[in-house]
Parts: sequence; structure tokens; C-alpha cells
Amino acid sequence: MKKAFLVALVLMMVLSVISLGSTKLVWAVHWSDFQVDGIFDEEENLTVKGVQQYVDQYMKENPTVEIEIQPVPFDDYLKRILISHTAGQYSDIYNLYSLWAVQLVDSYILDAPPPALIETVRKDFVPVSVQGSTIEGKIWGVPMEISNYALIYNKKLFAEAGYQHPPKTWDELIDMAVDLTKRNEDGTIHQYGFAFLSGWDSAVVHPYLSMLYSLEGRLFTDDFSRSLLDSPEALLALEKQLELFKRGGTDTAGSVWAFPTGRVAMMIMAPWYESSLKLGFRDDYEETVGVAPFPYLTTPANCGYTWFIGVDRNSRHKEEAWKFIQWMTIELTEEGTTRMGELMARNIGSIPTHHADLDEFPDELNDLYTSVFVQELENTISEPNVAQGQEIKVVLMREIIEAWHGRKTPQQALSAAKREIDQILREFY
Repeated sequence: MKKAFLVALVLMMVLSVISLGSTKLVWAVHWSDFQVDGIFDEEENLTVKGVQQYVDQYMKENPTVEIEIQPVPFDDYLKRILISHTAGQYSDIYNLYSLWAVQLVDSYILDAPPPALIETVRKDFVPVSVQGSTIEGKIWGVPMEISNYALIYNKKLFAEAGYQHPPKTWDELIDMAVDLTKRNEDGTIHQYGFAFLSGWDSAVVHPYLSMLYSLEGRLFTDDFSRSLLDSPEALLALEKQLELFKRGGTDTAGSVWAFPTGRVAMMIMAPWYESSLKLGFRDDYEETVGVAPFPYLTTPANCGYTWFIGVDRNSRHKEEAWKFIQWMTIELTEEGTTRMGELMARNIGSIPTHHADLDEFPDELNDLYTSVFVQELENTISEPNVAQGQEIKVVLMREIIEAWHGRKTPQQALSAAKREIDQILREFY
């Protein structure tokens, strides 16, 4: 009896020590269920790892660390960070859209990464993704996902119209879009030569910025003191979009989401849309979907944006949080890849940011869809990380849509956007 009591006492002491030495990290993510939990077949066998499987592996290798994954919808993510931080209920680790970073840095929410990690990021990651993780010359996290834009076209509709190749320039795109558009007797379009998307800020602003960059224009002055929406390049980029509407190659009722129905010949889209296209076209996917570089105006260019992973400066376990990030995003596995790169390529459907990952997932990154986006990284320019970037983006979206509907001329729309955006900038620069 005495011996049993002593064994129980020792066991309680061991458990107590382990408990006292344990570290709990909360990781806020924007990913959906299958991206967190993994993908399983009909017999409940894991076929593609999700975030949870990597976290489980880390906790097994580091038994004193517990990591809780906290999914947050994208639309609520930034608001949740700001509100929860004010209430003192912040997470330790965040997935962060680059456009939010200035506000989070200015609000003293983000922790500065360790110097050795910063040097590794500069050396081993895709430059445009490093640019997306940089605020006023300082890197604030490890890039984990880079997205840019390309032309997606329907090869079957092209063949029916006698086209053997996608357009290389925007002027060629306009001509082909007009030719590929088919209308009903009442004048409404039942097959779109080209489709925009008016209800989502990125889908409106990023293609416009790609055209602006192609004209070697920019959205702001270098010091962010004012916008450059009064430049000839800014005006021409919007006028070139409106040519599609004026010549009948599209209208405001069109949508990129209709592409999988086979009623849209061309659209501009990001790499993560591949899974939706495969689901929509099923066995006809490879025969139907074509991908080409963003049709340029003057020089090849397209807009990119970055997601990076960072740490809350008020975290009680910052050292352990950065250690986990190092393991997840920088440390190479026996296969010569990062764990985050594997997650991006095989589950999330996005382009990894570590150089080591770009050549190691041929089935995912060199397929007919994603390969063009990877090749176009050399022509990708990051959207600028500017104070109140999300608010500015919404302002620009709203005025571009006004021009699409014909309620304002391109000059009027850009002038209105410039006035409002410059007023925002004056508060911060």
C-alpha cells in the first residue's frame, strides 16, 4: 500500500513538472475546414495533410508545447485581431495578408522577428514575397504564400471561334473578347468574351493595378504622400478596361464565377482558383482550361500579394512561437522542402515562397494551370503596403465600378478616388 502511494506521488510530481513546463500557443488561421483538418477519402484515410497534421507532428516532437489552431473567416480576420488584441485575448501567431501589415505594425501588435530569421528570409525566399512582408524597409514575418494573376481562357470556345492561341496583349484580348461574345435576342449576353467581377475588391483592383504596372505606372508616390491616379498611365489603364464594355466584349452582369459553366471565354484570376475549375469541369478540365501570362499593355507585368506568418508582440511565448515558425516555414525536411511549402502546394493550392519549394512539387506547380503563375513571378510587382491599405483599396474599387457602369467617365472616377485616397494619406504621411 505504501509502495503504491509512493508511485502515485512520484507520478503526480512528474505530471506537475510537465504541466508547469508546458507552453500553449494559439495560431489564428484564415483557412477552411479541409485546409485545417486535411483531406480524407471515402474510407476516412488521410490523402492530403492539413495544418493539423503538421501541428500534431510538432507537438509530438516537442511534448511540452501545445498548439491550438483557431480558424477565423477571412472577412472577419483583421477585425478579430484588432478587437481581441484590445481586449487582451490575442493569439500568439497570425497568418497575415500583407495589406494589413502597416496597420498592425503602427498599432504595436506585431513582434519583430529574430535577426537570424530575417536574414534567412532575405536570402531564401522569393523576392516579391519578401517585399510583401516588408514595412518601411523592415521584414515583419516569414512569407508563406504568394499570389499573382494570369489570363484563364476556355480552349474549347477558342477553338470554335478559330483561335489557336490566347492573346498576348490587352488590345488583342479586346478584339478576341468582342468576337467571342454571343448575345440573346434581347441583347443580353449568354456567352461572355471576357468577365470581370464587381463584388470583390481584389478582383477589381488587382487586375487594374496589373494594367497600371504594365504601363510602368504606380499607384502612389514613393513616400506615400499622395496617389498617382491623376497620371496618364492610371487614366489609360482604366480606359483600356472600358474598351471591353464599349465594344461589347463584356458587361457588368458578367462574373468570373461563371467560368466553370462554360459560358465565359476569358477572365483574369489567381492561382488558388484551380480546384474550383477542376471541380466545375471534371473530366473535361484539361481539354477546356488554358492559362497564359497577363496580357500586357506596354511591358509584361502583373500585381501580386503576399500572406506571411508573424507573432504578436504581447505573446508570453514569443521565443517558442518563432521556433515553431522556423520549423514550419524554413527548416527543410528530408525531401528538401519546407512543411509550409508542402501545405501550400498540395492542400491550399497556392504558390510557396521558399526557393527550395518551387522545384520540388512538379505535379502541383508544373501542371497546366499553376506553372504559368510560377513563371510569371519574375514579372510580378507587389501591391504596396500602405497605411489604411484596405480602406484605400475599397475606395478605388468603388470608383472603378462607377466607370464600368458608365455613371462616371474614367477621368471623373479616378479624380474622385484620388481626392478621397489623398485625404486618407494625409492623416498618415
